[in-house]
Amino acid sequence: MKAIRLYASLALVAVLASFSFNSFGQVGFTLHGTAAAPNLDNAEVKPGVGAGLKVFLGPNVAVGAAAKYIAISYDYNQNVGNNLENRGSLVPLTGTLDIFLTSGVVRPYIGAEAGAYLRTTKVNLAGSEIYKSTDTRFGAAPKLGLAFALGGVGLFAEGSYNFIFGSKDGSASTGTVNNIRWENPSKLWAVNVGVTFGFPRTNN
Repeated sequence: MKAIRLYASLALVAVLASFSFNSFGQVGFTLHGTAAAPNLDNAEVKPGVGAGLKVFLGPNVAVGAAAKYIAISYDYNQNVGNNLENRGSLVPLTGTLDIFLTSGVVRPYIGAEAGAYLRTTKVNLAGSEIYKSTDTRFGAAPKLGLAFALGGVGLFAEGSYNFIFGSKDGSASTGTVNNIRWENPSKLWAVNVGVTFGFPRTNN
């Protein structure tokens, strides 16, 4: 099932890319930094990076594909008084859609991403790693942003809220009668700031 989700997500990206290149459009390449954190208690804001390919079907619509690396860090307090440390990561591989509301220098936009979220979970108890795993989930993220067109370069800042579907909580045996359990994040907010090379010029 995990492999099916991954292949389906990659197929979605391929279809979007194929449609884009067969349509009228200008190709853009994006790089950005990320600040992100899950919606869990004691979550830390962690840095990340991302890159993407956009094909502008017109001055106001772009489709493409993106890849990101997002670090995750949070603590989870157990009833027995132990503090679990989760130092995992997410690697979203998504298809993207951006709709720009204007075509001038300042361009607010709305959009969405959807695809495979490759998750790595590392759990530490009292400074020792007790659990590590990787899995793949389907996820999606609506977003809202603002871009500035500077010739053929676009500077942008956007906020997104990521939903990770089928994200069950985890557990691990510590060699005692009781297992250790923790929450896996099912939602993640992120702020991205970056640059797009090959951004459509203004109509002014």
